[in-house]
This record gives sequence, C-alpha cells and structure tokens, in this order.
Amino acid sequence: MNYQVTGDSLRFYLEGRITSDNARELEKEIGAIIEEHPGRKLFFDADKLEYISSAGLRFVLRYAKSAPEKITIENVSREVYEIFDMTGFTTLMQVQKKLRQVSIEGLQQVGTGMSSKVYRIDGDTIIKVYDEKVPFYKITREIDLAKKAFLAGIPTPISYDLVRCGSAYGVVFEMIANAVTVGDALMADEGRDFEPIMEKFAALLKLMHQTKIDKEAGFPSIKGTWLEWAEGMKNYYTAEEYALLEQMIMQVPEADTIVHCDFHAGNTLYQDGEIVVIDMADVGYAHPVFDFAAGAFHAMMSHQENIQHSLSLSQAYIVRFWHALLANYFGTRDEGKLSRLQEIFSAFALLRAALFPMKHVQIPEEMKKFFVESARKNFFPRIDWAMEQARALGELEPGAR
Repeated sequence: MNYQVTGDSLRFYLEGRITSDNARELEKEIGAIIEEHPGRKLFFDADKLEYISSAGLRFVLRYAKSAPEKITIENVSREVYEIFDMTGFTTLMQVQKKLRQVSIEGLQQVGTGMSSKVYRIDGDTIIKVYDEKVPFYKITREIDLAKKAFLAGIPTPISYDLVRCGSAYGVVFEMIANAVTVGDALMADEGRDFEPIMEKFAALLKLMHQTKIDKEAGFPSIKGTWLEWAEGMKNYYTAEEYALLEQMIMQVPEADTIVHCDFHAGNTLYQDGEIVVIDMADVGYAHPVFDFAAGAFHAMMSHQENIQHSLSLSQAYIVRFWHALLANYFGTRDEGKLSRLQEIFSAFALLRAALFPMKHVQIPEEMKKFFVESARKNFFPRIDWAMEQARALGELEPGAR
C-alpha cells in the first residue's frame, strides 16, 4: 500500500481492483498505517483505482464513520464515481472526480497574485493556477462564490471548469477579450486616463457595497472569516494579544452588503471602459471597512515589490490610487476629511496585517513570523488608538451606503 504523510494529512493511493479477495487484507494494512500516524485527516487517491466492490466500500465506510471529519476520495474515474454515487457514498464523504489535465507550457502569463498565476489559453479563456499549498476547499469555494456574485449583479468572469495543471489545481475562466488589469490601464500613457478610470473603479466598489444579499444564499460573513483568522493565529500570539484581535473585529458593525475583501487594481480587469472583478475567493457580506482595510494595507506595504507586482502598479501609483479611491468613493476633496478616513482605515490595515498569515496560509513560515513581529511592533502598542478608530466606524455609514 502506497501512502504519504504530509503535515496533518494521511493520503493512501488505491490501485487496481478492490474486491472481496483483497479488501480485508487491504483494510488491515491501512489500519496499521493509521495507528502509526494517528489524528490525521484521511485522503484516498483513486487515480489508479479501476473498480471497487461492496466489500471494498464497506471498509471505506468504516473509516468514514470513525474519522472525526469527512474523509476525501480524490481523482475518482467516471466509472468508479458512479459506484460511489449510486450507493450514496457521495453524501457521506468528499468524493472528487478525476480532473482533466491542462498544460500551461508555452502559455502567456497575464497575472500574478500571492497564491496564484493566471495564463491566457486562447482568445476566449484564461486559466488561474493555484499555489499547491492553497487548500482545495478554497479553490472550489472561489468558483461557487464567483457564480453567486455574478447572479447578484456583480460583473465577474464566468468560471468554466476545475482542472489539474500537473500537481496543481487550476480554474478555467471566460477571457474578457483585450482586457488588461486596472493597474495596467491606470499606468498606461503615463496615467492619461487615471482619473476617469478611478471614477469607474470607485463606482463599482460602491455598487457592491449597496448590493444587499440574503445571508442564507451561501455567502460567508467576512466578519466571521476574520474572527476565524484570529482564531487560527492563537499559536502565534499570546492569549492577551488574541483577545485584542477579537475585540477589535467585534467592534465592526454588522451589515448585509457584498464586500470583495481584496478589491484592488490587480484583481480587476479593464476593457472598453468597463471594469470586471476577478479573484472572488474571499467575497462575502460585511461592513465596507473590510474592503478599505485592503486598500490601506496595500498603501502601507506599497514599498514591497510583491505588492507592486500583484497590483500592477508602481509604489507612487499605489499611493495615488488609494487617495483617489477615497476621494471618489466618499465624494470629497477635503484633505482633512480624507486624512480622517485614512486614519480609520489604517487601523484596520494593521489588523489585516496581523491576520495576514491566515489569509494566505501558503506563505513561508518566516513570512508569517515577519507579520507577527510587525504586529507586536506596530499594532499592539497602538491598540488604544486602533480601538478608537474602530469605534468611529459609525462616521462612515452615510458615505459608505
């Protein structure tokens, strides 16, 4: 029996035909391996599995019932999937069909993010290839949320297919013909069209913040997501620090309108005067501050090359972009008012930075430690000021809606 231990997961590779002739022996072998590596989430890779009988299904069922969470069976062929589906196993465990392989060799790269790269397949489609450390559930969730946002009236490309690119996962999306990132459009011709594009960008963000959704429609609470991120940071922060993170998040007023949670110039496409939103992995419902926290975070980190690359903007343009977004969204050129808004959002940028290792779980451990130490240097010593900004969120209600 071939198997692999990775972090907190244990993956078995099923092969050939599993029938009454070999099911019992296979079950004993797998059981012994599980005893050697207890407490891990179970995965069964069925890429080379040709057939499984009722005897094989029974031992899989026993593991499914004893496991603390649903086990996952991956790379299931159409024929074997029909067996799992017909017997009701697809309701008891995560059964994932084998995905078609797509090669990105020779394809033009048209975008880069913290956890993915985007390539042009042809004139009609692009493929977003995820870092191998990105959890599978986040990829399928992005597909689902993109469809829900599209139906809610948010302009976003249609996702066609979940595929494999070697050992990584990819999603094939509709290509917006001749589109460029908003960042590239803003910097074109030395910023000739900067102001009119920013007016449209701010208008689209406002449209999302005015779009109310049914909380039962499957969108997550972004406030809840940030609380989960804080929970996930318990191994990095002290109990007192964790309590402060949670307390500040709880200060945010409840809201039932759409937020993107990573709305920036590299996550939007510009074509013939229209803007389309991409990267819907973290979209949900919440107060608009969660979107402005991203903008303030990028302005704060504008000196970093990876941020400039992700946003398709130079450092100077990131700062200019942030200022123009606030001015257009809130309809003011008053520097005093804009400075006040920046102060409020800067507090949440520091909070976002403190939670960054959970937003991007695939980043290296040294980068996670960098953000933790940065929080202890720049956020927690100013916590009274940060809480004051959080309590001032009521000032934003008229402009944000």
